[in-house]
Amino acid sequence: MKTYIMRWNPGISSYKKETYIQNRENFPEGFMMDWSIYEWEDAKEGDEYYMVRVGDGPTGIVFRGEFLSDPYEGEDWAGSDRKRYYVDMSVEYHTDPDKPTITIDELETAMPKIVWQPGHSGQLITEEQADKLEKLWSAALNK
Repeated sequence: MKTYIMRWNPGISSYKKETYIQNRENFPEGFMMDWSIYEWEDAKEGDEYYMVRVGDGPTGIVFRGEFLSDPYEGEDWAGSDRKRYYVDMSVEYHTDPDKPTITIDELETAMPKIVWQPGHSGQLITEEQADKLEKLWSAALNK
């Protein structure tokens, strides 16, 4: 099992903040969605991810879950002719999009080798980084 960092910028994404809020309200136990993944070649069903909100507003991890499918090719969410790959994924833990579970500042302090703010969605991290992130996650949930 591998771990990926997915990124969501509500200001430019086709998945809007309002849609996320509605999904949280309608499906408090969790929900499913698809998402584009840049580093798709090694991704598999069952891999884990953390979704980092980037861009304007409060930034940091706002939800996490696992991939429910292997990557598959689909139309570009931004409407270009660019080839995109997507994964179906579960959203098993979700928080208020304006109150990240772990902020970008906390992530940058604890794990400075990962560039958290800019970047593509679907960044594969090492097993060591995944273990450290899991410990940060557990500690944040127990605050």
